[in-house]
Amino acid sequence: MSYRVALQGFELGVYTLAIAPELQEVNGRKVAVMQGHAQALGVAAMIGGKVDDRFTSWIDVETGRSLRFQTDEYGTRTNDIEHTIIELAQRQGDTVPVTFHINDDTPKPEPQKAALPETWDYNGFLIAMRAWEAPPGTKHPLEVFRSRNLWHIDVTMRGKEKLDTELGELPAVRIDAHTYKLDRDGTKFKNTEERDFSLWISDEAGRVPLQINARTDYGDIKMRIVEYVPGTGEPLRK
Repeated sequence: MSYRVALQGFELGVYTLAIAPELQEVNGRKVAVMQGHAQALGVAAMIGGKVDDRFTSWIDVETGRSLRFQTDEYGTRTNDIEHTIIELAQRQGDTVPVTFHINDDTPKPEPQKAALPETWDYNGFLIAMRAWEAPPGTKHPLEVFRSRNLWHIDVTMRGKEKLDTELGELPAVRIDAHTYKLDRDGTKFKNTEERDFSLWISDEAGRVPLQINARTDYGDIKMRIVEYVPGTGEPLRK
């Protein structure tokens, strides 16, 4: 799945989501490897700094839960690469093991406190939203790692809509969300603005994420699908 990313109508870059063709194994569990890849384009890359970031999840094929989440991304306006590894499957009580390092430095532990029974990563969150079917108005709280930080997200099922995309007008399910960043102790991060975003999922067998609209510190960002190549596995809906 490939997406065009724009800020206030100005094209910033591209984002791709892909699942490896072969299963792997983590701690004796069969996993599908899913990776997001963000790249800045043209003027946006020159102004905002290098963006060539990867977000990788090892997702248990039986439960749909991510066992491990790894991010490798450039720091803001630097050539330093920040590496984060989150061992979701090794959560003990309310604590999730997280390690962080820059470039080739020695990884340092940054354990994260969680308030909800389950923690997710960004890729696993998209998988869960693809499979979520509920009456309009249904609400659900989640805690999701975007990269190094955990975010509290309250999702609300808005219902069915038609969405104009570069692939044509498609039936879609809209999900709205309200989110804020959490500190390492699990409390709300101080002096952090709460944000809203909306997600549209195709309302057919593929259940493809079609578009995300999000409010950021820099303005309104829109991520819209431009290409989709289906896999060979069983669809979520028949």
